Amino acid sequence: MDRGPGLSENAATPSFSSAQQPAAEAPLPAGDQTNWVDGTVFLKAACDDLAVGELIHGENFSLFEAMSALEIMDPKMDAGMTTSGYKTVEEAIERGAAPVDLTISQIIDVMDHLLSCEATWHKGHSLAQTVFSCLYMLKLDRTTPNVLLHAYCKITRATCSLVRTAIVLSDIHEEEDFVTFGFGLPLDAEGDSKCLASLNAVEEVLARQLRGCKGLTSGKKKSTEEVEPLQDDPELEEQFCEALLCRLRFRKYLYHAYLYMDKPLGRGSEMAQKHIAKALTELNAIRASSAFLASRRSVKESLGSVTTASGQPALGFDESVNRRLLAPTPPRSIDILSWNETLKYFEQLLNDLNRICSLSSNPELEDLLQYIVDVQKSQPDLVARARLQLRLLQDGKLLGLETIADGLCRAIKMQNRPAKETETYNFLNQCGRWMLQLIRTMCTNPAWQRRKLGRFIQEWGSLLEQAEFSREASLRKAGRDGNEEKTGWTDDAVMGWAAESLSWVVTHFLMLGFELELYSPNEYCMVYWYLDHSLMTLMQYKLVKERRLHEAEFARVNDTSPESAKKKGKKKRPGTVKPIANKEIRFTPSVLLLQCHINLCKGLIWMLVALTADRKIAHRETVFNSELERFTQRFELLHKIVVPEPMTYLDYREAIRHRSQSIKELYQLSYDHFSAVQQHLQELNQVVSKATKMESVSKTQRLADIRQMEQVAARNRVVLQIAHQAGPGDNLRVTFDFSQHPCFAVAVVKKT
Repeated sequence: MDRGPGLSENAATPSFSSAQQPAAEAPLPAGDQTNWVDGTVFLKAACDDLAVGELIHGENFSLFEAMSALEIMDPKMDAGMTTSGYKTVEEAIERGAAPVDLTISQIIDVMDHLLSCEATWHKGHSLAQTVFSCLYMLKLDRTTPNVLLHAYCKITRATCSLVRTAIVLSDIHEEEDFVTFGFGLPLDAEGDSKCLASLNAVEEVLARQLRGCKGLTSGKKKSTEEVEPLQDDPELEEQFCEALLCRLRFRKYLYHAYLYMDKPLGRGSEMAQKHIAKALTELNAIRASSAFLASRRSVKESLGSVTTASGQPALGFDESVNRRLLAPTPPRSIDILSWNETLKYFEQLLNDLNRICSLSSNPELEDLLQYIVDVQKSQPDLVARARLQLRLLQDGKLLGLETIADGLCRAIKMQNRPAKETETYNFLNQCGRWMLQLIRTMCTNPAWQRRKLGRFIQEWGSLLEQAEFSREASLRKAGRDGNEEKTGWTDDAVMGWAAESLSWVVTHFLMLGFELELYSPNEYCMVYWYLDHSLMTLMQYKLVKERRLHEAEFARVNDTSPESAKKKGKKKRPGTVKPIANKEIRFTPSVLLLQCHINLCKGLIWMLVALTADRKIAHRETVFNSELERFTQRFELLHKIVVPEPMTYLDYREAIRHRSQSIKELYQLSYDHFSAVQQHLQELNQVVSKATKMESVSKTQRLADIRQMEQVAARNRVVLQIAHQAGPGDNLRVTFDFSQHPCFAVAVVKKT
């Protein structure tokens, strides 16, 4: 054997004395004349003999073999090869794998399995092994005699083309999200734009047939000679008609929704919402028809594995028929989503699309970013996120209506745009490019979003330095020293907006770590402490902005200049101007939400400190890194920027050190913060309920956040009372989970 670096001879060739030899055991059952022997004892002895960092390297076992032997438990990543199935479409058709003359039950099975394949394609598998594993889709002209099958397959192909185009245009997908390769498959065929004509014709015939069936059951005389029955049993005709109609109408309304969402400037959003509502209604009808179709199968199978409503395998599908079209890798054997998973997926997709269409046409930039965060709370898949990105950015403009520079001026509250070739103008242009990229990044999946935000934080830090240079240059031009007290509203707004934006990104970056489960329980206290620091910084800039806005509005209303009097048509009396009071400033929902988050962080910080000091949290010693090293690994990126102010490990240890406070006082301190959360949530609930300009998605999500935070605060207060009454010592064991809120933990008490 070859030895790796630092490998000792004993480690390379472990040996056993006769005393160490395990007792002879009966050999395991063998097959193909192979005798298997249990090597567990040998492997354990070899592992015990190896030091940390050493390994055994065999000559015939390279990195390639090691990676090939691993199973990542993700069917999209694991390489597997199945040699069964047909090699070409022609071979499959010749052997009768795709008959055109199908019964109504078989047609419904094809529709259902094709819908499951489409959902599986959306989840990241290749088009060749999902939708175009359907032999009817590969040779669509063959299905012309079967008008039902032909119309359904044609609109399915047109819908897939719209989905693929939207994802390619948005360009926010990664390799694990979606496979955009067409593999030369007939996806964009001529005539698909007229797919609705054939679908409407078939729908009209089925609707007439359904009316005839209902007339017969109600005792009315209807002519049954106009429409040929779908099947032989008259008692089942109505149920089959309804099952077919809801499937065809679902495809039609989904296709209409995509078409209207493609209209520029959001002009089709209202009509898209109407078609989405109709599609959801038809989806419920499809779910209702599943019980009737499933009752007709003779063999009952597990609902988790079937891909059709009836539970019967669909005719005309073979995932290996496109094997030669795939990339030069072993064809992967994939699992198609089950029928129940397919229905749940499309239900969520339609709800996500409905939320995207509800966006108003003139939101503030701050509200727009919060809207993206709120939409992402429902964990939308790539198709919905691609539509979101296309809705937000059209031709490089916000919602296709406003340039990013105009949006920034509106966000910063600048009355006049700066002149070209000035420091402020260049700064705003750079901010605009950064903000466009930020919006695109916010539409990606959470893992990639956090990774890319890490790079943006560094870029935005350097942009802050440019903002400071811009402010000082503006002050110098006005004849003032840059070190004097800042009094210019425009200059302070530029600097304040840049710092506020960076603080918001840092806060979102840290909170995403909780949603992605990146932090270990040993790190909760330090992460909540740094998150609290970031939230406090963000709150500071927001309060300054709110006060300046009120002061500017107050000055405008009480302006006594002759020019203002002429505009208003009346003369102000001198001495009527009153100074603005703090109680006159009404905080926005975003400020109140920040206050709730801050109190939750502080409550959790002191709760963790108190429980640790009271020995009610198991302290896990780490072998490979210390607490200082973990702190550096988590926050090293944030030490490269100036806002929020970088905090060191010594700052953290000093902040959580309870000098003269007893454990009882720490419990009480945490309890008070959670009580303050309850008070702020009541105020936030009142403000959100009365808000008229808030986006409907954000309003709904804010009310949901309020309920979640109420649960976190209430449950943690109960745990604090239990821990205090239990007395000191390790008589209780407290753990944390995120069952109520994705970012703020809830304590769970167990007796030891």
